Amino acid sequence: MIIPRCLLLAAILPAIVLPAQAIRADAVSPWEGTWNGTLGQPHPWPISVTISQGKVVSFSEKGVSLDVRYTRITPTTVTFGDQVHYGAKLTRTGEATASASVHGRHGFETGSLTK
Repeated sequence: MIIPRCLLLAAILPAIVLPAQAIRADAVSPWEGTWNGTLGQPHPWPISVTISQGKVVSFSEKGVSLDVRYTRITPTTVTFGDQVHYGAKLTRTGEATASASVHGRHGFETGSLTK
């Protein structure tokens, strides 16, 4: 009697775990890639965000790379920063477009990005 129960558990466990991993992968995948755009008014400057494997791997503003220490990704938003000097939030506005807001020592700026 014990052996069949173990076999049943062995058959059910992968059926539960694998779909959960697939859902998570689907939620992150629309963000994967490089997003380019501008930030600030009245004279916008360039920004670039590269997301790979569920993390922001690079962020540059005015061509200068900034350190990224944390990333939180949901299907509709990406938040990241270094916890000391700046924080940023991207919000999807379309399939390949997003709005951006960045706050740092020079204040709060908004902008837009495309993939």
